[in-house]
Amino acid sequence: MGKSMRQPTKPLVRRSVIMDPIHPKDFRELDIIYACEQCSHFAPGTQTCTIGYDASKHLREVQLKSYELLGRVAFCRFSEID
Repeated sequence: MGKSMRQPTKPLVRRSVIMDPIHPKDFRELDIIYACEQCSHFAPGTQTCTIGYDASKHLREVQLKSYELLGRVAFCRFSEID
């Protein structure tokens, strides 16, 4: 007959992606690693990261759109190149 006394839960806090600025000259002239497709941990067949990170915000197409609009990209802190 009594109501269940559930404790209110705290909302899940998600960190936002850090967007780093890149100078246009550097973006144009340097071979900057900024997209999942450039990383050893990327599985092209499934468009996923083999170590479990969310690749959706780091794909080349998304990154180029972000750079065109904001002059910033979201560098993956775990990228590895061959």
